[in-house]
Amino acid sequence: MGSDDLFHKRKQRVAASLKRKKARIAPYDRVLIVCEGAKTEPNYFKEIRDAYRLSTANIEICGEECGSDPLSVVKYAIRKFREDKDYDRVYCVLDRDKHATFDAAIDKLGQTRLGKDVVFKAITSEPCFEFWLLLHFGYTTRQFCAPGNASNCELVISELNNRKLIPGYKKGASNIFDLTRRMLSDAIKHAQQLQKHNHAVGSSHPATNMHELVEYLISLNTTLV
Repeated sequence: MGSDDLFHKRKQRVAASLKRKKARIAPYDRVLIVCEGAKTEPNYFKEIRDAYRLSTANIEICGEECGSDPLSVVKYAIRKFREDKDYDRVYCVLDRDKHATFDAAIDKLGQTRLGKDVVFKAITSEPCFEFWLLLHFGYTTRQFCAPGNASNCELVISELNNRKLIPGYKKGASNIFDLTRRMLSDAIKHAQQLQKHNHAVGSSHPATNMHELVEYLISLNTTLV
Protein backbone atom coordinates (compact mmCIF):
# COMPACT_ATOMS: atom_id res chain seq x y z
CA MET A 1 0.00 0.00 0.00
CA GLY A 2 2.86 2.34 0.87
CA SER A 3 4.49 1.78 -2.52
CA ASP A 4 1.16 2.46 -4.24
CA ASP A 5 0.88 5.80 -2.42
CA LEU A 6 4.45 6.68 -3.39
CA PHE A 7 3.75 5.86 -7.04
CA HIS A 8 0.56 7.92 -6.97
CA LYS A 9 2.34 10.93 -5.45
CA ARG A 10 5.18 10.68 -7.97
CA LYS A 11 2.62 10.53 -10.80
CA GLN A 12 0.91 13.64 -9.43
CA ARG A 13 4.24 15.52 -9.24
CA VAL A 14 5.09 14.62 -12.84
CA ALA A 15 1.65 15.73 -14.03
CA ALA A 16 1.95 19.00 -12.12
CA SER A 17 5.41 19.61 -13.56
CA LEU A 18 4.14 19.03 -17.11
CA LYS A 19 1.22 21.35 -16.49
CA ARG A 20 3.55 24.12 -15.29
CA LYS A 21 5.81 23.64 -18.31
CA LYS A 22 2.84 23.81 -20.67
CA ALA A 23 1.65 27.00 -18.98
CA ARG A 24 4.98 28.69 -19.66
CA ILE A 25 4.76 28.13 -23.41
CA ALA A 26 3.83 31.44 -25.04
CA PRO A 27 1.27 31.73 -27.87
CA TYR A 28 3.86 31.90 -30.65
CA ASP A 29 6.11 29.47 -32.50
CA ARG A 30 8.32 26.97 -30.75
CA VAL A 31 11.76 27.51 -32.20
CA LEU A 32 14.93 25.42 -32.09
CA ILE A 33 18.20 27.24 -32.83
CA VAL A 34 21.20 24.94 -33.25
CA CYS A 35 24.56 26.71 -33.39
CA GLU A 36 27.91 25.60 -34.68
CA GLY A 37 29.68 27.78 -32.14
CA ALA A 38 29.93 26.41 -28.61
CA LYS A 39 29.43 29.75 -26.84
CA THR A 40 29.57 32.84 -29.06
CA GLU A 41 26.39 32.32 -31.07
CA PRO A 42 24.38 30.63 -28.27
CA ASN A 43 25.27 33.50 -25.95
CA TYR A 44 24.16 36.02 -28.55
CA PHE A 45 20.78 34.41 -29.15
CA LYS A 46 20.16 33.86 -25.44
CA GLU A 47 20.84 37.57 -24.92
CA ILE A 48 18.26 38.40 -27.61
CA ARG A 49 15.80 36.01 -25.98
CA ASP A 50 16.32 37.72 -22.63
CA ALA A 51 16.28 41.27 -24.04
CA TYR A 52 12.92 40.73 -25.74
CA ARG A 53 11.50 38.61 -22.90
CA LEU A 54 10.90 35.58 -25.07
CA SER A 55 9.90 32.35 -23.39
CA THR A 56 12.64 29.78 -22.80
CA ALA A 57 9.95 27.16 -23.33
CA ASN A 58 9.43 28.51 -26.86
CA ILE A 59 12.97 29.43 -27.87
CA GLU A 60 15.49 26.64 -27.31
CA ILE A 61 19.13 27.33 -28.13
CA CYS A 62 21.78 24.62 -28.47
CA GLY A 63 25.52 25.00 -28.96
CA GLU A 64 28.30 23.06 -27.28
CA GLU A 65 26.55 19.69 -27.54
CA CYS A 66 25.95 19.99 -31.31
CA GLY A 67 29.43 19.42 -32.71
CA SER A 68 31.88 21.89 -34.19
CA ASP A 69 31.34 21.41 -37.92
CA PRO A 70 28.32 22.33 -40.10
CA LEU A 71 27.26 18.78 -40.95
CA SER A 72 27.26 17.76 -37.28
CA VAL A 73 25.03 20.74 -36.51
CA VAL A 74 22.49 19.81 -39.18
CA LYS A 75 22.44 16.16 -38.09
CA TYR A 76 21.97 17.20 -34.47
CA ALA A 77 19.08 19.50 -35.41
CA ILE A 78 17.34 16.66 -37.29
CA ARG A 79 17.83 14.25 -34.38
CA LYS A 80 16.64 16.82 -31.85
CA PHE A 81 13.50 17.52 -33.88
CA ARG A 82 12.67 13.84 -34.19
CA GLU A 83 12.85 13.54 -30.40
CA ASP A 84 10.41 16.44 -30.01
CA LYS A 85 8.27 17.19 -33.05
CA ASP A 86 6.48 20.16 -31.50
CA TYR A 87 8.91 22.69 -32.98
CA ASP A 88 7.46 25.01 -35.63
CA ARG A 89 10.84 26.25 -36.82
CA VAL A 90 14.36 24.82 -36.76
CA TYR A 91 17.36 26.99 -37.59
CA CYS A 92 20.95 25.82 -38.12
CA VAL A 93 23.45 28.64 -37.54
CA LEU A 94 26.55 27.89 -39.61
CA ASP A 95 29.86 29.51 -40.56
CA ARG A 96 31.34 28.73 -43.95
CA ASP A 97 34.93 29.75 -43.16
CA LYS A 98 37.02 26.81 -44.48
CA HIS A 99 34.80 24.00 -43.19
CA ALA A 100 35.07 20.89 -45.37
CA THR A 101 31.50 19.82 -44.51
CA PHE A 102 29.72 23.12 -45.20
CA ASP A 103 28.36 22.19 -48.64
CA ALA A 104 27.35 18.71 -47.41
CA ALA A 105 25.49 20.32 -44.52
CA ILE A 106 23.56 22.65 -46.82
CA ASP A 107 22.71 19.75 -49.11
CA LYS A 108 21.47 17.60 -46.24
CA LEU A 109 19.37 20.41 -44.84
CA GLY A 110 17.85 21.08 -48.25
CA GLN A 111 17.01 17.42 -48.78
CA THR A 112 15.42 16.95 -45.35
CA ARG A 113 11.79 17.70 -44.67
CA LEU A 114 10.97 17.73 -40.98
CA GLY A 115 7.25 18.21 -41.39
CA LYS A 116 4.65 19.65 -43.71
CA ASP A 117 4.54 23.06 -42.02
CA VAL A 118 7.92 23.07 -40.27
CA VAL A 119 10.46 25.70 -41.32
CA PHE A 120 13.95 24.15 -41.53
CA LYS A 121 16.47 26.78 -42.51
CA ALA A 122 20.20 27.51 -42.55
CA ILE A 123 21.44 30.81 -41.15
CA THR A 124 24.87 31.17 -42.68
CA SER A 125 27.71 33.65 -42.56
CA GLU A 126 30.70 33.91 -44.89
CA PRO A 127 33.21 33.75 -43.48
CA CYS A 128 31.69 33.64 -39.98
CA PHE A 129 29.27 35.05 -37.39
CA GLU A 130 31.70 37.87 -36.62
CA PHE A 131 31.10 39.31 -40.08
CA TRP A 132 27.52 39.97 -38.95
CA LEU A 133 28.95 41.92 -36.01
CA LEU A 134 31.21 43.87 -38.38
CA LEU A 135 28.15 45.03 -40.35
CA HIS A 136 26.93 46.87 -37.26
CA PHE A 137 29.75 49.38 -37.84
CA GLY A 138 29.43 49.92 -41.58
CA TYR A 139 28.69 48.39 -44.95
CA THR A 140 31.43 46.37 -46.62
CA THR A 141 31.92 43.84 -49.39
CA ARG A 142 35.50 43.12 -48.34
CA GLN A 143 36.51 39.49 -48.67
CA PHE A 144 38.42 37.94 -45.78
CA CYS A 145 40.74 35.27 -47.16
CA ALA A 146 43.51 33.90 -44.97
CA PRO A 147 46.40 32.00 -46.59
CA GLY A 148 46.71 28.23 -46.39
CA ASN A 149 44.75 26.49 -43.64
CA ALA A 150 44.47 29.61 -41.49
CA SER A 151 40.96 30.63 -40.47
CA ASN A 152 39.28 33.38 -42.45
CA CYS A 153 37.33 34.20 -39.32
CA GLU A 154 40.47 35.25 -37.48
CA LEU A 155 40.83 38.08 -39.99
CA VAL A 156 37.36 39.35 -39.11
CA ILE A 157 38.08 39.10 -35.39
CA SER A 158 41.30 41.06 -35.93
CA GLU A 159 39.29 43.72 -37.76
CA LEU A 160 36.91 44.06 -34.81
CA ASN A 161 39.85 44.43 -32.44
CA ASN A 162 42.31 46.47 -34.51
CA ARG A 163 39.69 49.07 -35.39
CA LYS A 164 38.55 49.02 -31.73
CA LEU A 165 34.98 48.29 -32.82
CA ILE A 166 34.57 45.68 -30.09
CA PRO A 167 37.87 45.95 -28.19
CA GLY A 168 39.08 42.68 -26.72
CA TYR A 169 36.57 40.62 -28.68
CA LYS A 170 37.28 36.90 -28.88
CA LYS A 171 35.37 33.68 -29.47
CA GLY A 172 33.14 32.77 -26.55
CA ALA A 173 32.45 36.39 -25.67
CA SER A 174 29.26 37.33 -23.87
CA ASN A 175 27.20 40.53 -23.66
CA ILE A 176 27.78 41.10 -27.38
CA PHE A 177 24.13 41.77 -28.20
CA ASP A 178 23.96 44.47 -25.55
CA LEU A 179 27.19 46.03 -26.83
CA THR A 180 25.96 46.19 -30.43
CA ARG A 181 22.22 46.61 -29.95
CA ARG A 182 22.13 50.35 -30.66
CA MET A 183 23.59 49.65 -34.12
CA LEU A 184 21.27 46.74 -34.88
CA SER A 185 19.11 48.62 -37.38
CA ASP A 186 22.28 49.55 -39.30
CA ALA A 187 23.45 45.93 -39.33
CA ILE A 188 20.10 44.78 -40.71
CA LYS A 189 20.18 47.47 -43.40
CA HIS A 190 23.75 46.57 -44.37
CA ALA A 191 23.01 42.83 -44.48
CA GLN A 192 20.02 43.45 -46.74
CA GLN A 193 22.12 45.72 -48.96
CA LEU A 194 24.81 43.03 -49.19
CA GLN A 195 22.24 40.37 -50.15
CA LYS A 196 21.07 42.55 -53.04
CA HIS A 197 24.66 43.21 -54.09
CA ASN A 198 25.58 39.52 -54.00
CA HIS A 199 22.50 38.60 -56.01
CA ALA A 200 23.37 41.21 -58.63
CA VAL A 201 27.01 40.17 -59.04
CA GLY A 202 26.64 36.44 -58.32
CA SER A 203 28.81 36.47 -55.20
CA SER A 204 28.56 34.72 -51.84
CA HIS A 205 31.67 36.09 -50.12
CA PRO A 206 31.18 37.89 -47.88
CA ALA A 207 27.57 37.16 -46.97
CA THR A 208 25.20 36.65 -44.08
CA ASN A 209 21.50 36.16 -43.49
CA MET A 210 21.75 36.51 -39.72
CA HIS A 211 19.42 39.48 -39.92
CA GLU A 212 16.55 37.21 -40.99
CA LEU A 213 16.66 35.20 -37.77
CA VAL A 214 17.30 38.24 -35.57
CA GLU A 215 14.37 40.14 -37.08
CA TYR A 216 12.12 37.10 -36.73
CA LEU A 217 12.96 36.64 -33.04
CA ILE A 218 12.38 40.32 -32.30
CA SER A 219 9.01 40.17 -34.09
CA LEU A 220 7.77 37.57 -31.60
CA ASN A 221 7.46 40.27 -28.97
CA THR A 222 5.97 43.26 -30.74
CA THR A 223 5.42 45.13 -27.45
CA LEU A 224 9.17 45.79 -27.20
CA VAL A 225 10.05 46.52 -30.82
